[in-house]
Amino acid sequence: MKRIAVGLLSAAVGGSLLLSAGTASAERTALSVRIDSVNPNPVVVQEGEDTRVTIEVRTTEATRVELRLKPVSDRFRTLDVREPKIIHEGDLWRFSTSFDDNDFEGRWLAIAEAYDKDGKKVTDQVNFSVKHEEQEKADTRLTGFYANPESVRKGRWVYFTGRLQVSRGHEWRGVRDEEVEIYFRPRGSSAWKWVTSADTGWKGSFRAKARASKSGEYRAVFDGDDRLEDSTSRSDRIRVWRR
Repeated sequence: MKRIAVGLLSAAVGGSLLLSAGTASAERTALSVRIDSVNPNPVVVQEGEDTRVTIEVRTTEATRVELRLKPVSDRFRTLDVREPKIIHEGDLWRFSTSFDDNDFEGRWLAIAEAYDKDGKKVTDQVNFSVKHEEQEKADTRLTGFYANPESVRKGRWVYFTGRLQVSRGHEWRGVRDEEVEIYFRPRGSSAWKWVTSADTGWKGSFRAKARASKSGEYRAVFDGDDRLEDSTSRSDRIRVWRR
């Protein structure tokens, strides 16, 4: 991890985070240090997002304070540095950094080390935890699905239209650039068979076509992804006739 100027997050030591600050403090009778809080605790990290964490340390007689954030595990990932800040107000040292979903999930240790002007050191430490939370998937629906024409000669084209939508608050909006698959079930059968697929476009609309082979019913299926739930349309029947 790169070294930052004094007053900012400065280094990672032995796989832990080192936060450092230095300034003159008011005179006190004895050197002391105490970690007042880690906020929030637990640190809940959403997928693809950062969570800001603030650690407050109280001292007396300290001219320099360092704070290490260390995973309590033999296996961990180094915390990424994002615009770290330190604020010093009298006996209060406030350290701020961020976690994301690449950081170790589990117990962490915050270790504060305070130094006086003669180099004497005192230490305090507290535990906190990091939790990864999967992003909740949004509901989807396939609406307006039709297979046309309703009656068609064998070997001719059957055309499919419909729309994929996602729930956004109190309304449904079209979803672009997602794949929708078309399945067919012959009359008298219980098995659905894939026949073709299409990508959604403007306002979630899609179009596809397939050759007619037997009478039966078609439906559209969206398999979902890491953001969207899956969904299935209503089925639409067609009759296929021979010459």
